[in-house]
Amino acid sequence: MNRGFAALIVVCWGVAPSAAQTPPPSVGPADETVMHGHEMPSRSQLALTSAQKAIILELVRKDRGKPNSPINFVVSVGAPVPPSLELYLLPDAALAVVPEAKIVKYTVLQSKIVLVDPTTMRVVDVIDLSS
Repeated sequence: MNRGFAALIVVCWGVAPSAAQTPPPSVGPADETVMHGHEMPSRSQLALTSAQKAIILELVRKDRGKPNSPINFVVSVGAPVPPSLELYLLPDAALAVVPEAKIVKYTVLQSKIVLVDPTTMRVVDVIDLSS
């Protein structure tokens, strides 16, 4: 093909040769922390009050919190949770009183209620059962 003819085709189509090789801008996922101009709570930033923790403690005890088998895992906020650890939804009564806790699951381990962000599989809070 003649170079002049190829240049004519490019000009007619309105596409510059360099633009044809430029990839479109990437479109990333929507920012989860902002929705309709309002900041959404981050799962890793769950901040429960002492009263909310006491309610969760009482209702998990009544629900006969499901203990896990002993596992080699250090329970501390921010710690990654082993994938073999079984997680449960908090009791409905607890979620009715503490709706902020809907974003987490829990397990009972080492005499503690361990609240876990199921998307990151990290500990977000710990409630001592002896409280």
